[in-house]
This record gives sequence, C-alpha cells and structure tokens, in this order.
Amino acid sequence: MDLKAVAKVDLHRHLEGAVRLSTMLDLYRGSGHPLPETTPAELSERAQVLQPMGSLEEVLSRFTLAQGAFVDVAAAERIAFEAVQDLAVDNVRLAELRFSPEFLCETHGLDWDAAMAAIVRGVERGGREFDVTVGLIAIASRNYGIDSAERTVAFALRHRDQLVAFDLAGDEQAYPQSLYVDVVAELAGSGLKLTTHYGESGGPAFPREAVEVLGSLRLGHGVSVAADPEVTALVREREVTLEMCPTSNRRTRAVADLAEHPARRLLDQDVSVTINTDNPGLFAIDLTGELEVCVDVLGFSDDDVRRVTSNALDASFVGDAAKDDVRRRHFGWVDGSVNGAR
Repeated sequence: MDLKAVAKVDLHRHLEGAVRLSTMLDLYRGSGHPLPETTPAELSERAQVLQPMGSLEEVLSRFTLAQGAFVDVAAAERIAFEAVQDLAVDNVRLAELRFSPEFLCETHGLDWDAAMAAIVRGVERGGREFDVTVGLIAIASRNYGIDSAERTVAFALRHRDQLVAFDLAGDEQAYPQSLYVDVVAELAGSGLKLTTHYGESGGPAFPREAVEVLGSLRLGHGVSVAADPEVTALVREREVTLEMCPTSNRRTRAVADLAEHPARRLLDQDVSVTINTDNPGLFAIDLTGELEVCVDVLGFSDDDVRRVTSNALDASFVGDAAKDDVRRRHFGWVDGSVNGAR
C-alpha cells in the first residue's frame, strides 16, 4: 500500500503544534521581535522535540515559541490556513484541528472571539483551496484552572456552530476528572461532542473515569487503556475511540519504546483505535510517517491500516453530510474500491 497516496484522516492534531518553523520566524520578525535564529534548521533546536524527553510536561514546555507566534489575528488566520495546506500535502482529506483559546491568545492578549473568527477564515479558505474537510475543537487547558475551563465552555457554546467538539488537555495527573463534571455538564444539549486527553501520562484509572464520570466519547492518546483488561473492555463496550499518536507517545515517554506501543494489541482486541499526529510541527512528522511506523514497527497489515482509517471516519465529529461527502469522494480504498484512492 502506498501510504502517501491514500487519503487519510487525522482526528488529533493541535493547531498550536502545527506551526511551520519558517512561519514562526516570519511572524516574530514581522512583529518587531525577531528570534535570534534565522533559519528553520537553527530554530529546530529550541522549537521542536526530535528525541524522547523526560516527561509530558517537559515536552509541553517546548510550545512557548509556537504560542508566541500568534502575534495577532492575521497570524492566527495564516497559521490555520497553512495547517490545512500541510494536511493536503500529506493527502489528509478529513481532519480535526484543536486549539486552546486561553493558551493561543495569552501571550499577545488576543481577543478570543476575534481569534476564533480568524481561525475559521483560515480553515475555510484552506478547505476550499485544498479540498480538505476540517472540524474545529476547543480545548480547556487544565493547567489554567477551573475558571479558565468555565470561560472556555462559554466560548465553545458561543461558537457551537463553528466547532464540532470540546476537549480537556494538559497535565492529567494533577487535575482529577471529578473537577470537570460540572464544566462538561454545561455542554449538554449543545451538539458539541466530548473528547478528553487521558491515559497519556496517567494510569488506566484516568481513562476509566474519563469515560465513566465525564462521558468522554473519545480519548486523546489513551495509551494506559491497554494496561488494565477491565478498562480495555470498558472502552470496547462503550465504543470509545482512542486517538493514538505513536511518535508523540514515545517522545513524551508515554511508552518506553515504539515497539511497545499498544495500538496494534488494542486493535486486535476490537478497540476503536485511530492513528494521528498530535503535533506535527513540534515533532517534525506527518500522518504518512505515523502509519509507516505502525507498519514497520508495530506490524500493521494493509487491513489494519484500513481499519484504523475506517475507525477514524466513523468516529469523526464532523457532521454526517460533510463526512459522507468526503468518504464518497476520497475513501473508497477503505472498502477496497480503487475509485476513492488518490
């Protein structure tokens, strides 16, 4: 199978983690605060994570430069547009981009609603020009506290027609799920779906509670689901989808070695596994490369690649009409048809 040529789905991709190094340099320079580095190769030393680091929290600290690149709403629109263009280059035809308004707007004091409008403009323009269907997800960053999470829910509800879902991200171990029961309850009846980052740095109790207490429909990463047969059975029976990101999981030390990543084992146990990039700019990766890791290191067959792609299509929070359209035009290969291959 030509993994570059087939149409793909990326459900777990952070906008702040998808900033091109060249764009970062340009935006800092244009704002009157040029970085000391002058080339992407030089900037990579500070702005990317190319080897495993000590912890998830250490990896998250590398986002500072990307965060500062959102110098104004025009920058947010440009970054969103280029993120869609980069998806198209990798032949990703259905994607969900997620971002934290608190994090994205913090450095330069951007207005959340203005930033949202700019991101929507960039994504819609990119979608039209490059034939990529994109859904947007708002993230409440746990590290900013409950008040920020409440503001983010209010933000998501204001923009419910331009978003497909709500997410919780950040340090999962320091902020128990019980803190967020009332927060996510505010989403009831809004049409917004719930995905949460759990099972990345925390043990299997974290994804269990995310499903049982918060009602999460998908789990960001969910690596530790594999550590407890009862939790594995729970996510299978509840049809919870795992947004797994092999390279990210290695570089944050969620797994000790890529060969130990549980994606294939969970797939063999009929868990709804998907493969995603997480932060392609931060990690210097693309989805083709992640699927190649699955084939070369985890032993995925062609049928396994079809299954994780089909799982992603089914689990996407993008509206049914848009999803049916993109599936018809690009994903015939998943069902064995050559008509949808590109």
